[in-house]
Amino acid sequence: MKNIDFKEKNGKITFGDLFFDEKTDLAEHLIKLREDMLQVEFPNNYILDIGWSNDFEIDGYFIIYLIKDFDWESPVYLGNANNYCELVEEINIAMELIP
Repeated sequence: MKNIDFKEKNGKITFGDLFFDEKTDLAEHLIKLREDMLQVEFPNNYILDIGWSNDFEIDGYFIIYLIKDFDWESPVYLGNANNYCELVEEINIAMELIP
């Protein structure tokens, strides 16, 4: 994903991808907007999970979870974003919480 270096925190993409052209309107990427878009595993049992709130529909938003020890009920971080730039910001905020 452009502007995000998951390797900086020893992250490994285990599912999906998030390759968007940030200059293109999200409506042109509807086929990629789904609940399960990207999952990155980090040391010490951290997982970064990114999805879209309304599968294949433009009226939704990105959801960003940072999970520790597989505790999906109590995320370390939960954010959302309406566009690519906000998504990059939210991912960076979540990654700052990973030691």
